Amino acid sequence: MNIEAKIVQTLKKMPISFQKELLHYAEYLEEKYTNNDSVQHNSSELIADFNQAWQEAMTGQTIPVSELWKESEHE
Repeated sequence: MNIEAKIVQTLKKMPISFQKELLHYAEYLEEKYTNNDSVQHNSSELIADFNQAWQEAMTGQTIPVSELWKESEHE
């Protein structure tokens, strides 16, 4: 018996209240899986941002920290 058939067979034996809980859990797992794709995408963006920042630092394209503090005080 394949996993899908086993899940359906078990689901049919459950009371409706348990089926609803199982549905919520399945939706949670689906969302978590979708968010993992997003995290991986964000990780690649983070690496690209780091590479750009590193390149700017190595070529002297930087802003003194004192200037950053001044900017944050005005916000």
